[in-house]
Amino acid sequence: MAAVDGDELLGSVTGYRIPERRDTLFIWQVAVHPKARGQGLARTMLRKLAAQTVLQGVRFIETSITPGNAASWRLFTGFATEHHADMVRSVMFEQTTHFHGAHETEHLVRIGPLEIR
Repeated sequence: MAAVDGDELLGSVTGYRIPERRDTLFIWQVAVHPKARGQGLARTMLRKLAAQTVLQGVRFIETSITPGNAASWRLFTGFATEHHADMVRSVMFEQTTHFHGAHETEHLVRIGPLEIR
């Protein structure tokens, strides 16, 4: 999903459907240009992407978020609330075990089930 203004890229959401679980869309990255932040662009892109993929059989969205990424927590918590969907959090990659202390723990966030709206 890309948000453009003329020929300028203002934001994007990248992800993929998990091959073994075709009902799950994994969101790899949400990016918004600094000049477009604070305007709800990330939420709008996520909404549109979810609406398109739910029609194709997606019922769950997953992503990974570090504890310090407040913007992503707000985005995905708000999305789950807006869709009246459960949001389950678990450790995906642990700071010490997987990153040898060089990176924050990555939490797997699973939102769903989503319904056609």
